[in-house]
Amino acid sequence: MATGGHRAIENLDEPEYHDHIRAALATDHAGRAYKLVRATKQVVAGSLHTYYIQFDGEEDLYKITAWSRPWLKEPSEALQVTFVGKHVE
Repeated sequence: MATGGHRAIENLDEPEYHDHIRAALATDHAGRAYKLVRATKQVVAGSLHTYYIQFDGEEDLYKITAWSRPWLKEPSEALQVTFVGKHVE
C-alpha cells in the first residue's frame, strides 16, 4: 500500500477494530450497541484507521479514528483513538 492512500477495509469483523471502537466509545457511549458500517485504513506515520458506525435504532453515521504507532513506548501515544462524532457526507 502506498503511503497516504486510503484503502477500504473488507473484513469488518476483525477484533482489533472493535477494540478500537469500544475504546473510543468508553467515555460517553460505553455499552451502547453499534454496527460497524464501513472502515478505511491509511498508511501515514503508522496506520490511521477510520471507522463509521451506527448505533442501534439510529440512522446517523458516527466517525471514529484510531492512529496506531506501535514503535512509540508510551501507550497513550502508540494508540490514539478518537470519537469524532456525527459524520456528515
